[in-house]
Amino acid sequence: MELALGAMAGLAPKLGDLLMAEYVVQKGLKPDIESLSRELVTMKAGLEDMSKVPPDQLTEVEKLWARHIRELSYDMEDAVDDFVLRVAGGECAADATDANVFKKIIGKATAAVKKVKHRREISDKIKDIKKLSDELAGLRAKYTVRGLGADLATSTGIDPRVRNLYKKESDLVGIEESRDKVIRMLSIEAKDDAHASDQDLKIVSIVGVGGLGKTTLAKTVHDMLKKQFDCSAFVSVGRTPNLTRTFEKMLVELDKKYKQVDMARWDIEQFGNELHEFLEQKRYFIVVDDIWDVESWKEIRHALEYNNCRSRIIMTTRNFEVATKAGEVYKLKPLSDENSEKLFYKRIQSQEGESLDGVSGELSSKIIDKCGGIPLAIIAIASLLVERPYEDWSKVYDSVGFGNEDNTTKIVSYSYYDLPSYLKPCILYLSKFQEDSFIDTKGVIWMWIGEGFVHLEKEEGSLFEVGQRYFNELVNRSLIQPMDPKYNWFTQFFRIHDIVFDFIRKLSDVENFLTVLDSREQHASPDSLRNEKKAYMPCSDSKVRRLAIQNHHVQCFPVDSMEMPEVLRSLKIEGSKIENMAPLHWFRVCRVLNFQKCHVPISLKHLGRLLHLKYLDISYTVVDELPKELGHLKSLQSLVLINIGLDELSPTVCSLTQLMCLVAQGFKRFPANRMGNLTSLEELRLETVVGRSTTEDLVVELGKLTRLRMVRMTLAEELDESLQKALVRSLCSLREPQELVLFSSGSQQGDTVWEDWEAPMQLRRLLIQGIRFTRLPGWINRSRLPRLCSLSLGMYAVGVHDLDNLARLPELSYLQLGGFSWPPGYTVGKDGFRNLRFCHVGTTLKFPMGAMPRLEELRFSVYAGYWSWVVNDVPLEQFPTKDEIKDLDLGLDNLLSLEKVTVRVDCMGATAAEVQEVVAVVTRAVKNHPNRPTIKVDRAYEGNMLSDKHRVALLQQTIRTNTDKMVCSSNHPNTEIDDRRHDLPQLGSTALVFSFGAGSEEHHESTARKRCARRKRAIGSARKLRPSTRLAEKEHPNFEDPSPSSASPVQVARVDFSGIDNSVCPIIPTQQVNVSCLSTEETSPIQQDDYKHSQSLLDLWFLV
Repeated sequence: MELALGAMAGLAPKLGDLLMAEYVVQKGLKPDIESLSRELVTMKAGLEDMSKVPPDQLTEVEKLWARHIRELSYDMEDAVDDFVLRVAGGECAADATDANVFKKIIGKATAAVKKVKHRREISDKIKDIKKLSDELAGLRAKYTVRGLGADLATSTGIDPRVRNLYKKESDLVGIEESRDKVIRMLSIEAKDDAHASDQDLKIVSIVGVGGLGKTTLAKTVHDMLKKQFDCSAFVSVGRTPNLTRTFEKMLVELDKKYKQVDMARWDIEQFGNELHEFLEQKRYFIVVDDIWDVESWKEIRHALEYNNCRSRIIMTTRNFEVATKAGEVYKLKPLSDENSEKLFYKRIQSQEGESLDGVSGELSSKIIDKCGGIPLAIIAIASLLVERPYEDWSKVYDSVGFGNEDNTTKIVSYSYYDLPSYLKPCILYLSKFQEDSFIDTKGVIWMWIGEGFVHLEKEEGSLFEVGQRYFNELVNRSLIQPMDPKYNWFTQFFRIHDIVFDFIRKLSDVENFLTVLDSREQHASPDSLRNEKKAYMPCSDSKVRRLAIQNHHVQCFPVDSMEMPEVLRSLKIEGSKIENMAPLHWFRVCRVLNFQKCHVPISLKHLGRLLHLKYLDISYTVVDELPKELGHLKSLQSLVLINIGLDELSPTVCSLTQLMCLVAQGFKRFPANRMGNLTSLEELRLETVVGRSTTEDLVVELGKLTRLRMVRMTLAEELDESLQKALVRSLCSLREPQELVLFSSGSQQGDTVWEDWEAPMQLRRLLIQGIRFTRLPGWINRSRLPRLCSLSLGMYAVGVHDLDNLARLPELSYLQLGGFSWPPGYTVGKDGFRNLRFCHVGTTLKFPMGAMPRLEELRFSVYAGYWSWVVNDVPLEQFPTKDEIKDLDLGLDNLLSLEKVTVRVDCMGATAAEVQEVVAVVTRAVKNHPNRPTIKVDRAYEGNMLSDKHRVALLQQTIRTNTDKMVCSSNHPNTEIDDRRHDLPQLGSTALVFSFGAGSEEHHESTARKRCARRKRAIGSARKLRPSTRLAEKEHPNFEDPSPSSASPVQVARVDFSGIDNSVCPIIPTQQVNVSCLSTEETSPIQQDDYKHSQSLLDLWFLV
């Protein structure tokens, strides 16, 4: 049956406003439009009722009537919009669905009515439509519609119960047994000296019906085992495979270097050769998900290297024949009754660990039983029931029409028909994307807006915010799946389960909502294209309103028989090659236009004639120029230009005063003093901004864009103090920013400047990279930023007070905090970080029971030895003792929601044994966690690890002492060494040496005075560290009165510690610092740049 309301939702208010136009009154059209408006209200109500009834419950006549009404609504909207655009000379507002804006347009149109050349044809069009609607109204009276009322969803955020279902594959109900079985089949523990068969490539196929969880199982095994291999990849193929796209993604996942490689024109053979060469000597682990046919598997298998490095492949399929062709088969079984019940109630739970009262019983068991142990069916039916009172469950059960088989599809179908009318076109629209792809959430919402699916009711905020609510409702109904949902308020990407995708794709085809051409043929002729079009068009009088062409090679578009350009509202061409493309001005009423990764000989010369265009996306597709006519697109709301082969963003873009979203990437130059004209912008993304003058201009112009909600800029320049001040002034001009994401080069200090920013209470996400703070900005607190969800900052030193402030932010879910210095052993309070789900810090924290109850992913750093603490600028008073270094009992088992741990081990100056001990302690703590979280260990500075023997030899080679001064050899062969040196004492005592070197005249005096103060603090800390130690000092006579005229550029103070355990104080190798400042007078003094990198390293030396 008819699934969406066509253009009905936005058409009625437009007609109402049109009645106010003087032209309409003068021409006697008012009675016709009034009658038409009344009839539209009745038709819309009838369509809404029909949209709640599955198609098999409607007669063919009812379906035909609904289809005609929808087509009529499109034609009417096109006619009304044409009238407005022509009368107003194209100067229309961006959103014709906003009633208030539309009234203003009509006012402008009336003033210019005498200039219209086409008023007669518009009048005739309205009269023709009125005549047709009268005929359809007569037919409508003969039909009755049966419906099951759908309650309008009121949720505005993503239900946390839904997030729990998608947050982690390995945490899904009943997966443990299957996971362990597949791992055993892979023989992953086979040793290098095992039988020859264990050295060969091994393939395991997972086979089962749709919705059973094959992808989830394969992803779980992949995530658990991938660290045991040299490289790994997880790729999906789908029902209509694009193998070049699959191979490209595979290479990128195997090695990130392929992100920089242009593979757009590679063919299957080139990909195969590259994969063979790359994998030849590597032990790899690759998952190929969702294979449908033997031929596709053969192509993929042929491309993968058959080495004897004990590589492994997992393949998933619904086709048992395909599975047997691949290798050993694991047949995935449905969930048991017990696990089915667990999954059902996991979705129904009102809170974590708390079930709704009265939902268990015979009816619940009947519903669960009909799902047949299929996880997708269980989640979908539970999502239907969760917002309904238990008394209504039997009504849902009876309406689904359960049978003995294929109940999953019936549940998905019912879930769709249960949607409110405004969500149906939104979910159907997703059928234009490729199967198994990750879909950008923001891009989809802007497309919905461009299509006219999103409507403001009274004072609801912005169109984008309403679109966000639509998206969240679809997530809550389990029709789309959020990916990596680290932010409570928004998810960046989502995917659609293949069963849901198949359903909406077929429904869109049958009802002519959206046509997709994605044949597996590499070259499509006009005849084949016509045939495909006919196959998708069951009703001969239907017109193609929306079209997506994916992975096609087409000789000519459009072909003669496809009478679409005049009525086409949406066109998406992705990954395709078209030999002859029609001029763009043929697509006169097009609202949404996408060209992505395609080879199309298009000319944008006539782009300015598409006056209805609201969304334009040209990505990874080369164009000759952005013409001046682009500025004629006064209706354009969203413009996405990514790597289109141009160095400069055309100034004409800045004349699009109604533009609400601008994404520009790959440009080296931007219009000077013009960006501030885009006063309607709500979202701005610029990557990458190059040049000082361009950066200065953009930072200033930013302050004129007061309606911005989201700002993301990547700057190639360092933001010095003057640029930061200009940026902060501009940010203060923004009314209600919700996201600020700023990447810049360098590491500039930002404390004083950023204290002037009056951070808005609406701020949800803050990421600043390239600017460091010595303390947490004062405006980051719970009273100022109560809605902050995501924070990423760099700091020089993180204090206890800073962490306490962050812990009190009520909605913080994502925290990434970089810092050179951290308070040792900070214990997270039970009342802090209550909603934190991702935490990345540069130190170890301690977690008592009840701390961070929702934390899912933890990343932290540990230092394997004292030298690591020195190079990371940790103040001496914060140094741990020997026992504290090895005390890594962090309380990880108290993090009840923990899923993933990433540990960075700093190996600088440490021995292999010390590093191994730290890794073993952390790994053991993670493995003992009841959740069995995954762990990743990254070793930093492995090349700078030392052996015990190397430590002593290096020390004796590089450091010599005498009675008056210390002389260091350097990497320069001409450095003079004092002859009065003698060997170091035997291992048995440890010397703490403070060195104070002279610098250039400009900073010598201030540097020396700072060093004097730091030296005194360090000696005091040393006494505190080892209070029983005998302390002896020898200092330069001019130590207390340093000056540029000092007799010697070297001043030394040495403290001897006897009887200290040698393992406490590892050697610091001098080649890790600039040693020229510690040499004799003949060596040139330290330079400013050298001093920046070495000053903290020269204050403290441990000598064994």
